[in-house]
Amino acid sequence: MKSFGLPSLLLLIVALTHIAPDLIGSLYPEANQVRAATAWHSVLRAVEATFLYLIVWLLIPWTPVVVRIAGSVVCAWGAAESFMIAGCRLQFPMSQPPPKTTLYTGLCDVATGWPVYMVTIGLVLAVSFIKKK
Repeated sequence: MKSFGLPSLLLLIVALTHIAPDLIGSLYPEANQVRAATAWHSVLRAVEATFLYLIVWLLIPWTPVVVRIAGSVVCAWGAAESFMIAGCRLQFPMSQPPPKTTLYTGLCDVATGWPVYMVTIGLVLAVSFIKKK
C-alpha cells in the first residue's frame, strides 16, 4: 500500500473528476444526460478542490507555527467553501440547470434562504481590519 502514494491518489482524484460525470450522466434519461453530466462535473470539481485543499493542509510544515496556523486557516476555509459548492448544488435537480443567482449571492443562499455568500465577504473584511500588535 505504501507504493500507492500521493501521486497515485492525485491521479485517481483527477481521473474520477473527469470520467465519473459522464458515467453518472448516462444513468439519466437520454434527454437529460448532458445536463446531468455537466451538473455532476461541477459537483465533482468542487469535491476535487476540497480534497486538494485538505492535501495541501497536510503538507504544510508544523514549524514555524505562524505558517502552520495561517495555512490551516486558509486551507480549512477553502475546503469548507469548496465542499459547500458541491453540497449546495446537490440540493437541486441534477438534470436541470441550477436556479439563477445574482451578484453576491450563490446557490447556498438560494438553498438555505440565508445570505451565506456574505459571510465570506464579512470574514474577509473583518480579518483585513485586524491590527497587528
